[in-house]
Amino acid sequence: MSDLVSKCVLRVEVNHSGNSESRGAEALSNSDTKKKGRGQRKVREISVETFPSRLEGPRDDWGLLPQYSREVTPASDGEKTGKEEKSEIGFFSGNPFVEITKGVLHLYKEDVMSSRKEAITLCLLGVPATMTCHDLLAFTAPCHCDISHIRVLRDSMPNQYMALLTFRNHDAAMEFYLTFNGAPYSSLEPDSICRIAWVSKVEWAYDGLPPPGHTELPICPVCLERMDESVDGVLTILCNHAFHASCLEKWGDSTCPVCRCVQSPEQAESSECEQCGTTAQSPDSLWICLICGHVGCGRYQGGHAASHHRETGHCYALQLGSHRVWDYKGDNFVHRLLQNKADGKLVPSEGPPSESEGAQEKVDSVQLEFTYLLTSQLEEQRMYFEDKMALLESHLSEETKHLRNEVSALSDENKELIVKLAALTKEKQSLEKKLQQQHSKLSATLNELSEERQLGKALRNNQQQWQTKVTTLEEKFNELKIHKEKETEELREQVRDLMFFIDAQRVIGESEHKEDIAGGSVTIGETSRKNKGKKKP
Repeated sequence: MSDLVSKCVLRVEVNHSGNSESRGAEALSNSDTKKKGRGQRKVREISVETFPSRLEGPRDDWGLLPQYSREVTPASDGEKTGKEEKSEIGFFSGNPFVEITKGVLHLYKEDVMSSRKEAITLCLLGVPATMTCHDLLAFTAPCHCDISHIRVLRDSMPNQYMALLTFRNHDAAMEFYLTFNGAPYSSLEPDSICRIAWVSKVEWAYDGLPPPGHTELPICPVCLERMDESVDGVLTILCNHAFHASCLEKWGDSTCPVCRCVQSPEQAESSECEQCGTTAQSPDSLWICLICGHVGCGRYQGGHAASHHRETGHCYALQLGSHRVWDYKGDNFVHRLLQNKADGKLVPSEGPPSESEGAQEKVDSVQLEFTYLLTSQLEEQRMYFEDKMALLESHLSEETKHLRNEVSALSDENKELIVKLAALTKEKQSLEKKLQQQHSKLSATLNELSEERQLGKALRNNQQQWQTKVTTLEEKFNELKIHKEKETEELREQVRDLMFFIDAQRVIGESEHKEDIAGGSVTIGETSRKNKGKKKP
């Protein structure tokens, strides 16, 4: 944020009547100067109420107005207790003193931007009159420890006043400005916004001239507040009246709230034919019907004015350029008078200038003739429209009869549809019941299906387990079978050897050479073993 602002000077122009004995001569010499600088503003009663902080003792330089205008009020109980308790931060509940005088309150603004680092005084513009001093002190309560004193300036301006806040240092004033500028005084009234301006000094004087390099801030005619473009937007309209932008936005009319000047530019009048819609190059080519106001082009352009005469029977048309009246029945102009563009009076277009009385008589006679012609034309027009209305009424009666027949047919059809709708509604209800039953059956079937699927899944799992067991048992059975076959083969060999031994014993026992054989030995050859192996079953 830039530190350059246009600071204001608050000046109270004290009226000379307060001390007329000491300043009588000076008042007479500066009366014209004051009126010139003051403009239309009048002298009003001004009251200045000062609320000093308890942290500082009362000083004589707190006064703003001359000594003779000061009216000191008795101190309240808060003033006595404030001297004993220096640690408290607060203000008096009553005014330390009140200054009252008659004069004009001026608020001058610097024409050149300057730094605000040296300014420690802020001015609250347009404080609502509904806010009492107690409400104002409650509004500024968070900054009481940094405020030196508060001045409330009141005059006869309705519904508002100004408040001056003097801080102990610039940082406190800057913090207050950033916090409260643009904030509403109360949450119940969001439109009442706190507007703050920087003040370089406060003074009182007897002349109405602004300080050098300063310009007085104007007053908004709508809200009666001071207008400062650094605080709020200022808008100057075409009539050179300035307003707050927010105040003028609420004005619903396009005129100035002060002088009622129309701000929107005037639209140029454009004449065109009502049938073809083309704008004429010159106003002499357009004709307006004196009976119904129909605008049509001449017979040398589109001929829509003549066609309008043939359709409606309106025989008088006025030329827009020359204001002459044409009679379509007589096929000529009704009179030879023209209208003067300067004053709008009728003047003769041909012939030498006549005396004023003769010209007036001529104008009166032409007006009477023109009035008679218009009356007769209007009577014919009345008859024409009466016939047209009778025709329209006959068409309307026929159309009404036809519409009534259609309405009766539609009503019968509507009754049939209502009966069908009732039957369909009953059928719909029965179908809904069946559908509900089918839904219940479907839900039960789906539940059974889910149970069957779970059971099938369990059975498949059991089957897979039994198949695995059977496969394992088959493998074991095959192993046992092979083992038994081997054992059987071995037993068969043993049996065969045993039978061979038994047969050999029997043969030997029956043989004659029993003794020789008993002392001998038997040897089995290799070939014999091979042959035995081939003879296996």
